[in-house]
Amino acid sequence: MRRFRFSLETVLKVRRQAEEARQRELAEAKALRERCLLGLARLEGDLGGLLEERSRSRQGRLDLNAEAWHEQRQRGLNAGIGRARDELKELEDAMEAARLRAVEAARERRVLEKLEENQLQDHVFKVNREEQGLLDDLAQRAVSAFSLPPIPAEL
Repeated sequence: MRRFRFSLETVLKVRRQAEEARQRELAEAKALRERCLLGLARLEGDLGGLLEERSRSRQGRLDLNAEAWHEQRQRGLNAGIGRARDELKELEDAMEAARLRAVEAARERRVLEKLEENQLQDHVFKVNREEQGLLDDLAQRAVSAFSLPPIPAEL
């Protein structure tokens, strides 16, 4: 039996490597997004802590310097939160683009794998047909070799 060799094996190998690269790209994008989410959560936690501290410090006498510091710190945290949210939006867009590229690479690989499967089925069918032809030929020869000579009609 002849050995099966997929005619586009090299292309399939390249597609698999491309898919792996796209999966790594997606994983990196997800990791960046997670780091950004952690940073955003830290900033929001800092803001919550600042607001809590500010409300506690407002008991009794009002200190204008402390109020100005709290106000400046709150503005800085709010600006940082805004930047982090903008960055998060950009990272989510980049992650979605990376996901789409990974899906497309997987689709391209699956198309070639399906083609390989079809070629393998065709190969097996041809080999089975050849083997069946050989078996039929052997059987025909065996029947011919063991058959009785024809009876003469002159008797």
